[in-house]
Amino acid sequence: MPKIKLLDCYIAKLLALKKQFNNSTIQQFRSGFALIEIVLSTFLILIFVSIVLSASGTFIATRKSNLAYIAAKIASRHLEFLRKSTWTEITALPPGTVSISDPDLAKLPTAAATRSISNYSQTSSKIKQVIMKITWKENNANRELKMVSLFTENGM
Repeated sequence: MPKIKLLDCYIAKLLALKKQFNNSTIQQFRSGFALIEIVLSTFLILIFVSIVLSASGTFIATRKSNLAYIAAKIASRHLEFLRKSTWTEITALPPGTVSISDPDLAKLPTAAATRSISNYSQTSSKIKQVIMKITWKENNANRELKMVSLFTENGM
């Protein structure tokens, strides 16, 4: 019988110890992050960073395209104006390179526009070559767009 009392005494001590060692104490030992939580959060952060980087690349490409479109619109507008002009009006324009102004030039960073009129061939003045040149600065690099058109007495 003494062995049973001794066993009962140990069981009573274990039960008392279990009450002291409750769930909050167990939670203190288990606090922290599991490996799978760290891997998943790293994966989600990488996905977010890749989305942000691809969006910024798209933004840069779109900006370059928009600036080139504005420059092409300026050059086309002035060439269309000359196409509607008569031969007499075209030949009355000053030969050589002339700066032109356009309201859309303000949309391009540090932009300038020039129009150059010259004879297409050295032997004949019946064909005029018109070069529209739009320049602007983009990310400290000079960009340029040229449009060339020929005009004759009988039209383009």
